[in-house]
Amino acid sequence: MTGSSFYRVARAAFRVLALPLFRFKVEGAERIPATGPGIVVALHRSWLDPACVGGACPRPVSFLMQRDVYHKRWGRWFYRRMGAIPVPLGGTPSVEALKAAVRCLEGGEILGIFPEGGIVGKGTQATFHRGAAHLAVRCLAPVIPVAIHGSAEAWPHGRKWPTPARVSVRFHPPIRPPAGLEGREAVEELMRRTRLALGDSAEGLP
Repeated sequence: MTGSSFYRVARAAFRVLALPLFRFKVEGAERIPATGPGIVVALHRSWLDPACVGGACPRPVSFLMQRDVYHKRWGRWFYRRMGAIPVPLGGTPSVEALKAAVRCLEGGEILGIFPEGGIVGKGTQATFHRGAAHLAVRCLAPVIPVAIHGSAEAWPHGRKWPTPARVSVRFHPPIRPPAGLEGREAVEELMRRTRLALGDSAEGLP
């Protein structure tokens, strides 16, 4: 769904801008599988997060994103070419979105999901949706937890423009669907492991 020259140019442009503005640092990019499907999962604290993950990931990422943002007149053209998949507000995918996500993974691509379904402020409790775990179990795709540190300071929710701040992205080791478990048990165990990784995701980042 991604991989076009447009995506590559957009990613390169972000990296050029992010390095001086955010002192952009990436760790663990080698943990992204070189081939085959994968799901990158991160907590969502800022408008900057998709660009940070996409700019840091060595492979193109198709993100699930809120439909109301996707369909804004100024953004639809861009998001479509970036391979984004629109979902209803709240993070529950429609049948069409689920089919698109499955096609992405079955095609050996990388899918990006923010499991809270939208931007959530630090310290705020939010529902951790099961979509990433369901898709991982269904498509036998590993989940790669991603720590993003500093994006909320660089571009807080509600602010019109970003400001200079140090931003770091760390890819954690892939978590594969648990062997010996099926269905709901496999989904719940994968969710547990993913939540644990994301809970400690900022440890050690500057």
